[in-house]
Amino acid sequence: MTNTIIATHKLKNLKFEIINDEYVVALIDKEGYEIIKGYGVSVIEAINDLHHNLL
Repeated sequence: MTNTIIATHKLKNLKFEIINDEYVVALIDKEGYEIIKGYGVSVIEAINDLHHNLL
């Protein structure tokens, strides 16, 4: 995940993946379980989708 404006390694409670050419961002709890996911064609879109799913 290069060429992004977000330092993804500093976001400790989010897990970033690329699955089938789509970015996936998962919110992780203290025990390491995935709480909710967001999907998109970019990291930013996936984060926005995750945020929208929380609302």
